Amino acid sequence: MFVEISYFIGEKETVIIESLSKPRLIPRTRMTEGKKNNTSILEMSTHNGTHLDAPYHIDPNGLTIDAMNINDFIFEKPLLIECPKDDLEKITKKDLEPFSEKLKNIDFLMVFTGFSQYRHKDPKRYIYKSPGFSKDSAEYLVNNFNLRGVMVDCIGIENIPDGRETGFEIHKVFLGGGRRFIAVEDANLKTLLNKYVKRIFIIPLRVVGADASPVTAIAEI
Repeated sequence: MFVEISYFIGEKETVIIESLSKPRLIPRTRMTEGKKNNTSILEMSTHNGTHLDAPYHIDPNGLTIDAMNINDFIFEKPLLIECPKDDLEKITKKDLEPFSEKLKNIDFLMVFTGFSQYRHKDPKRYIYKSPGFSKDSAEYLVNNFNLRGVMVDCIGIENIPDGRETGFEIHKVFLGGGRRFIAVEDANLKTLLNKYVKRIFIIPLRVVGADASPVTAIAEI
C-alpha cells in the first residue's frame, strides 16, 4: 500500500515564508474562452510546500537536483521516530540517542515533531516558531550513521530566523562536505504514525541547476 506524505501545491494549500511568493497557476488558454484546450503556466519557488533541499542549496560546489542520481531519491531502509516539540524547541542529540541501534541500519530518517498541527490553523506560528535539529543532533547523525536523507514535519530542518542568524549551520552540517544527501521539509508525516514503513520515494522536478524542488513524497507501508 502507498501513502502520500507531501502536501498539495496551491495558493491556499501552500504555507511559505513571506519573502517567497505563493505558487500561482496562471491560465494560458481555456476552452471556456473558445480555445481548443486548457493550458497553464506554473510559477513557484523551488522551496515550495513539501520540498527537498539539494547540497547546492548551501554549497556552491554541491550537487544540484539534476546532478543527483534517481537512486538518491529512493530509500529502502527508512525509519520514522516521534519526537514531540513545541515552539522553537530543538531536536537534540539526547532525543536521538535512544534510537542509536535502529539508526545503524537505516538510510533515511523521518522525525515527527507534531508541529505540523499548526500548518493550517496558525501558519505564522508554523513558519516562525518552528522547531528543528540542533547542531549537535545533526552532527551526531552525519558523523555516526550512513544516512542519505532526513525529513521533518515542520517548515524546515532548522528554524528559519535562527538559520538566518547562524548562516544556516544545520543545513550546512547535513548538506555540506560533498555529501550526497537530501533534506525534505514541510512533510505530512502524521499519516505514517503507527505504521510499518517499507520504502520512501521522494520525487522532485528534475530542473537543471536547481538548488531545491517541490516533491511528491510517497511511503510504501
